[in-house]
Formats: sequence, structure tokens, C-alpha cells
Amino acid sequence: MDMKILQDIGLTESEIKVYLALLKLGQTTAGKIVDEAKVTRSKIYDILERLKNKALISYITKESTKYFSATNPNNILTYLEEKEKKIQEEKNSIKKILPELLNQQKLFQKDKVAEVFIGINGMKNAFNVLVEEFEEKEPYYAFGAGKGENVEQIQIFFSQLHLKRKEKKIKSFIIFNESSRSLFEEQEKSKFVEVRYIKQSTPTAINVYKDYTIMAILTKEPVTLLIKNKETADSFREYFKLMWKLAKK
Repeated sequence: MDMKILQDIGLTESEIKVYLALLKLGQTTAGKIVDEAKVTRSKIYDILERLKNKALISYITKESTKYFSATNPNNILTYLEEKEKKIQEEKNSIKKILPELLNQQKLFQKDKVAEVFIGINGMKNAFNVLVEEFEEKEPYYAFGAGKGENVEQIQIFFSQLHLKRKEKKIKSFIIFNESSRSLFEEQEKSKFVEVRYIKQSTPTAINVYKDYTIMAILTKEPVTLLIKNKETADSFREYFKLMWKLAKK
């Protein structure tokens, strides 16, 4: 059995061991569960209590001794439905205070110039700042666009970003590294994108939109620098125009 599936839904390794042991043993005592699951004796009751709160086990008492058993495995779906319900309630609560949080951010971070984001999710968060600013009349510039160290991950990310630009009818000008030719075919053939290539290969992708500049270092764990500064963005746009003249179709 793939224990990772149970871990992914929120069960700890020890909870999984105890739950599977109970499925095998049927109704039994804590001592026998410890022997079967190979968990620490001092923690067994804490583990059982957590499983009981998830409605995955139950117990009865016979002559002052507790006998535990696993509930119907269908209860796992009930557990997930309860989690889903709670998450939805939390999302609704956050939506109520989100406008206030956004106002607080604007008030106290209006002078912030640069931020650093780590990892692929960090990179997504950085680019989402641009996505929220998308307007049809504003051109988008990107250069040094390569495949990065994690080719599949980077390809998926930039393809999704392209779709978001396409939805907003953003005119984009992109200079790809030659090594990336045909890697982003959807962008290369889009009527909203003009593409050229340079031979030089670089792990850094520079994106410029409005007053924002994003420098994404496409290593295995990407490092992304987001800069909001008009002068910086303007200087990179001028540099892009020079590179555009040198780049090949």
C-alpha cells in the first residue's frame, strides 16, 4: 500500500501505522497495537486519541480494559469532507478580512522597492503581481528566457503565464535563448507574441511590465527578484530594445 496517499491527506506516519495495524488485528488492546505497529509505547494513547478525533477508530471498555478497532475505511472520505468543509469556512472568513489586509499592505509597504522569492511557488507569487496589473494597452517584455535546470517545471510555468497574458490580450515581445527554440511553441506561434532568439544561454529570465522588473534565476530551486521602480523598468526596456535589434528570428 502507498502510505504517501494517507500522508497527503493529513495522517502522520505513526497514525498510519496504528490505523493499518488495527485494520489487520481487528478489535484489540493498546499493547498488541504497539507490537504490530512498531510505535513508541508512551505515545500510543495520544496516537489513538488523534485517530478517534478523525473518526477513524473507535473503542469499547471491557472489565476496565479498552479495546480499539478501526472504523469503516469509508470514514476516510467523511474525514476529508469535514476537512474540505472547514477549509471552505476558513476561506470565507479570510475573504471577509482580505480587503482590510490589502489596504494594510498598501499603507505600510508603499515604499517597498524589491522583494526576493524562493522556489517555484515563490516565483508564481512574484509573477502574480504582474498578472494582477495586466492591461491590454501595456506591452510585456521578456528576455534571457531559457529552459532552466528543471525543464518541465519551467515549461509548465511559463506556458501558464502565457495563457494569462493571452486572456488579457497582452502584446508580448520575448527574446528566447537559442536552446529554448521550439520549447515554448504555443508562445512562439501566438499572434500576441513576437519572438526572437539569441545564442547566448543564461539561467536568468528578465521580465518587464509597467513599473515592474522580475529577474528569475531558473536554477533547480528558482530565486526570483521582484523590483517595483519606474527608472529600473525603463532602463531594462531600453536594454531590451538594443538586444531585440541583435536577436535573430
